[in-house]
Amino acid sequence: MHRFGLICVLALCASVGRGGASLAILERHCAKCHNEEKAKGKFMLGDLGEDPSSDTLEHWLDVLDLVVAEEMPPEDESTLSASQRNQLIAYLEDRLEKFESATAEVSKSKPRRLNNREFENSVRDVLLIEDIGTNQPTDNLVGDSLFHGFDTHSDTLGFSKFHLEQYLDAVRSIVDATILEGPRPEANRIEVDSTSIYSEHHRQNSGRPDRRGRSEGFDFFDPRQSAYLAPFRTVPETGYYRVKIRATGLDRDVYSPDDTGVYPGDSIRLVVRMGDRKRTFNLPDEEVMEIELREWLAAGTRFRLEYPTDGLKMRGNGNFKFQYAIGGYHLKENDPDRWKAIVDALKPNRSGRMRHADSWHHWVDYWQGPRPRVHGAVVEGPFFESWPPRRQVALLGEDPSVEKAEEILRPIAERAWRRPLREGELDGILVMVEKKAKSLGDIAALKEGIVAILVSPAFLLVNTEDLSPGDLFASKFSYFLKATLPDERLRGMASSGKLDSFATVRDELQRVLERGQADEFLRAFPFGWLELNDINFMAPDPDNYHFFHRKDLSEDMIEEVVRFFGNVVENNLPITEFLSADYSFVNADLAKVYGLEDVPQTSEFRRYTFDDGRRGGLLGMGAFLTSTADSLGTSPIHRAVYVMENFMGIHPTPPPPDVEITEPDVRQAKTIKEVLAAHVSDENCASCHETIDPWGYAFENFDPTGAWRESYTVPAALSLDENGEAVPVDRRRGKSGDSVPIDASARFRSGAEYEDITGFRKHILSEANRDRFVRCFVTKLLTYANGVEPSEEDFGEINAVISRSAENDYRIVETLAAVIDSPLFRQ
Repeated sequence: MHRFGLICVLALCASVGRGGASLAILERHCAKCHNEEKAKGKFMLGDLGEDPSSDTLEHWLDVLDLVVAEEMPPEDESTLSASQRNQLIAYLEDRLEKFESATAEVSKSKPRRLNNREFENSVRDVLLIEDIGTNQPTDNLVGDSLFHGFDTHSDTLGFSKFHLEQYLDAVRSIVDATILEGPRPEANRIEVDSTSIYSEHHRQNSGRPDRRGRSEGFDFFDPRQSAYLAPFRTVPETGYYRVKIRATGLDRDVYSPDDTGVYPGDSIRLVVRMGDRKRTFNLPDEEVMEIELREWLAAGTRFRLEYPTDGLKMRGNGNFKFQYAIGGYHLKENDPDRWKAIVDALKPNRSGRMRHADSWHHWVDYWQGPRPRVHGAVVEGPFFESWPPRRQVALLGEDPSVEKAEEILRPIAERAWRRPLREGELDGILVMVEKKAKSLGDIAALKEGIVAILVSPAFLLVNTEDLSPGDLFASKFSYFLKATLPDERLRGMASSGKLDSFATVRDELQRVLERGQADEFLRAFPFGWLELNDINFMAPDPDNYHFFHRKDLSEDMIEEVVRFFGNVVENNLPITEFLSADYSFVNADLAKVYGLEDVPQTSEFRRYTFDDGRRGGLLGMGAFLTSTADSLGTSPIHRAVYVMENFMGIHPTPPPPDVEITEPDVRQAKTIKEVLAAHVSDENCASCHETIDPWGYAFENFDPTGAWRESYTVPAALSLDENGEAVPVDRRRGKSGDSVPIDASARFRSGAEYEDITGFRKHILSEANRDRFVRCFVTKLLTYANGVEPSEEDFGEINAVISRSAENDYRIVETLAAVIDSPLFRQ
């Protein structure tokens, strides 16, 4: 949208209300800037027209927004009095309301393909199973494209023959692991001692043999390496398996957490990974624990053990091998006699070179860092409570046959297609099943029928026109919150009219939230809204911000967002809490970046209240600050555009293609403001930059990782010695330590000013900006739910949602219910 350079619009609208004064006002306020020669802000006076229309509506809405926010006309150019501004707002609203009343249609959701997570969840629920299977049957699917962070966008979820082929392969694999044929497989018992556990290389082309466990146990070292049980590396037959694993946690407190990156308050954990399914266990220190699992595993599943930690990568470039040097340092300080004996016995390497005594190579056998030890395992299976398995009986019945094909397939198709079947709709599939049975047998033929149901357009496409209003609403409600098909109860309520009011929608929404059934929404929506998929697109430079990479801070930052969003929903707080909160949820790693000293040394997230006014809510989170920075520097323009688009709903006009945005050159003692002043001094750029830049300068005290800084500093150039220690090297361009003080102040075109982030946070909570944020949030919800952005013509229905939200103090549950109850969602 064109949000800027619309001063003349004010005069035009005011002139309409005051008759004969129009020519003078237009001449005084508009003609010199917005004519065919200048067209400041890419806007000419004639672009507005006399009344709103489909072609000019965008301009009218922009004008109303800017006038309400007192950003137009700019303070230093304004002669508009308060009464004139109110008169103008009333006029704009009146003309827009008349346009809305003449516009009858509401935008409808567009049909689209299921995204990958919806596909997996939906297949799971059609087949009445716990998940799609441990043999990773959907790994062949093409990754979903994103639209402004969302994976629900209609235009990016197209359909092709290639998609159909991939779906066919995936569905066959899932169905084959769900419905078993032939005689009942016999169960086996496999005992695995520690010497039969091997460490799997994370490099596929490694020629070295896999490291094998010792008699005392298999120890995990490098957390990037998984371990496998040699007699049970992959699952031989589909069925239930009982697995018992004996393991313990070792040496958690031998070395300093600063060296290992493992906090004393964290348990040593062990993950049992079965394909994409994983189970995580906290191990007791120095005490053997027996882990027990009972899992339905598909044939071909890779069975692995893992050590989940973001520690043990603190040295050098994060390669675990550098950790071994700690063993030498520890012995040297705590057992010097033993250290000396080891050093005296050192021999040259194969090339005849004697490595330094502190080199990590010498201390591999002496490392005592925190780690799991696995003593052995017992695997039994496959076994079944009955044959055929109960889950198969639940799907096909006690005595499945081709003669009962319609009886068996009808409920499967109704779940999959999310509606009652029409007369004769299954006939084609039933004919195919009957033919297949002659060569494949009854069970195999029924499987082919299920596959046909699950690769049909009625399953793979959502928001289709063949659904009744009730079935469409139930489907959208369920996919919005659960990312899966609606259950029978929800479909029944929607079809019978029991969800036709705001109150009943609100009650059903609360029920879903209280039962923990909205976890997909609680993670996927904030992830998409804040475009967290891009957090590592321009990740902080690993040489200068090594803590960010060694501790996988991007994952912690994403988790902070999800925790905060979940807290707002769980407590039904106003959506303005996202901007106004003085708290967030942090762990010890984020505390180091944020400069917090009173956070427990664990990876557990806890609520933390900030008392300096700098952080709290989304504006102080590392996820936002990192994803809007570059590898070595920050850009107020990037952060400004992010805040404008994702929080305020303002879409600035992009710069001309030949404009190059220059980052600050601190080696020449230039601040970002001095560099960007070149843009403001250019008449073609000034109108936009004067509006954009103040939204970003406030964040300049946050570096690319979100840490606080008082000045811009030239990063040091580093190299690594053989132990992974950082060693400065000569740099030809500038000197490490050169710094320039940061000026984080700015002035908006409305005249509002701030000195730093604390003043900016107060400004963004103004009534006008609150209304912008609420509108933006509602628009994002509708985009996620409908798979398409609301159009300008939908502004009236969006206003109705906002009004309902305001009536309920902008509480998020009521706001969500207002969105779901809106015609924009229902159609």
